[in-house]
Amino acid sequence: MRGRRPRNAALRPRFPQIRHWRASAIPEKVAMAVPRRSLDGRLFWVLGLVCAMYQIFFVRSAAGQTAQLSVNASPQNTQMIPENMFGIFFEEINHAGAGGLWAELVNNRGFEAGGPNTPSNIDPWLIIGDELNIIVATDRSSCFATNPIALRMEVLCESSGNDVCPPGGVGIYNPGFWGMNIEEAKVYKVSMYIRSSDSMDLTVSLTSSDGLQNLAAYTITADKEDFKEWAKVEFDLQSSERNSNSRLQLTTRTSGIVWFDQVSLMPSDTYMGHGYRKDLASMLANLKPKFLKFPGGNYVMGNYLLNAFRWSETVGPWEERPGHFNDVWGYWTDDGLGFFEFLQLAEDLGACPVWVVNDGASRNEQVPSATIAAFVKDVVDGIEFARGDPGTSWGSVRAAMGHPEPFQLNYISMGNQECSMHYYKGLYLIW
Repeated sequence: MRGRRPRNAALRPRFPQIRHWRASAIPEKVAMAVPRRSLDGRLFWVLGLVCAMYQIFFVRSAAGQTAQLSVNASPQNTQMIPENMFGIFFEEINHAGAGGLWAELVNNRGFEAGGPNTPSNIDPWLIIGDELNIIVATDRSSCFATNPIALRMEVLCESSGNDVCPPGGVGIYNPGFWGMNIEEAKVYKVSMYIRSSDSMDLTVSLTSSDGLQNLAAYTITADKEDFKEWAKVEFDLQSSERNSNSRLQLTTRTSGIVWFDQVSLMPSDTYMGHGYRKDLASMLANLKPKFLKFPGGNYVMGNYLLNAFRWSETVGPWEERPGHFNDVWGYWTDDGLGFFEFLQLAEDLGACPVWVVNDGASRNEQVPSATIAAFVKDVVDGIEFARGDPGTSWGSVRAAMGHPEPFQLNYISMGNQECSMHYYKGLYLIW
């Protein structure tokens, strides 16, 4: 990818005015939308009262002491809570991003979720037809080096003759995340990569969950050699009806072998055209958040560092992002909602981005302080991606993604819940 550098390359110059917030500085997993005036200094008095009550009833009672508590809640003693303390902490948990805020409707669009060894599980993709008509399996023939897995579909039946295909054809379908919510008259953008040396008559359609109700369809017709090399195909589907439990299916009644990769279905009217679900992103905007903290807590750590969120693998073209297994919350993410998209979302919401960085620890591992330099450099590179000039290595990657101006990244949040780990104190002395 353009702009990538080896991890042992020299550190970039430091950036001014970058401050860090510890993970404890902002409450986790909350999105707050509370009228500022109703939460003035009285909240501080309540907190003070709680602390005082604790001292009275738990600490001093042990020594048999008594105390008197006086509270002065006069209006002149109140203080306004700073507005920049109200915001959103986003974590990729329970499909909040993949299948939620991120508008991609296809689940496992690159067939990578089953792992690098083939043939692999293609869940949630399912086969239309039986083993007499179709053979489906993954192999490592993709045109993307970072996403080597592709799906090979061999059709054994024909539209006529001795081996006749079922009336609706055979193929594969994807139900998305618990069914695709397809809206009437809405336009959806389809893109996929195809390779085949055979003639092709492939129907791409949106149907009900049982395949009986057809909502929209598009046919790809090709002669032999038209798709001899991998080629990207893009088109629109406009639904004629509404169905909240739909699926995307690829079917044919023509024998031959065809490979698929990076099959995507996105609504055309995403929030500000940046790929977020319009309804959910609008709700976030209505919160009027002053900050957006991302991409999570445990999600950043991972159960193991192998599966931790790696920002540099979530930027660039969507098709070239390797994706990763979210081992903390137990599902695969294609990383369509990556570092760039989080920064863009903060900008779209008018919020200050707060990037949570991995400080060398997973939930089961920790990197000794003496070898933390690679993690420090990774953060410096991420800052360059967000704020660097388009002429810099990582700034040029951001510019190529359509944002030559720097993002206003002024804060990072270091780590998550590592206070009990052996190297925690030494780590923060180094940082």
